[in-house]
Amino acid sequence: MAEKTRLQPAVPLKLESLEDLARMLVFWMARERGASILYFEKDGKHIYGALTVSFPGYYDLRGLPLFICVVGKEAPKGQFLRYQGQPEESITFVKSIEIDPKFTYIPIIKLAEPPVFVGTI
Repeated sequence: MAEKTRLQPAVPLKLESLEDLARMLVFWMARERGASILYFEKDGKHIYGALTVSFPGYYDLRGLPLFICVVGKEAPKGQFLRYQGQPEESITFVKSIEIDPKFTYIPIIKLAEPPVFVGTI
């Protein structure tokens, strides 16, 4: 019988603000693929984050799992985070999206409980 492997937690990479997380995800979306924000509460904290893999060569050559996150002040007030880079950078929670090229929308996925891959935040 194969030995049961324990899921290692992702390495937390705390960002300073929700704007930093939005900026990072907007540029990932432009270069690679779609992105979303995972939201959940843990120990009374409002956690916004995204899971990614970086640094090939770690963890049996599959990459180092990173949970890039920020601790927010409150729960999201909408289902999307709207990002605007010009004329000044701004983010806003919104309930729906509109077709306007000056905005980028990042869906917020509310989780019922913290995922098992999240370590200490």
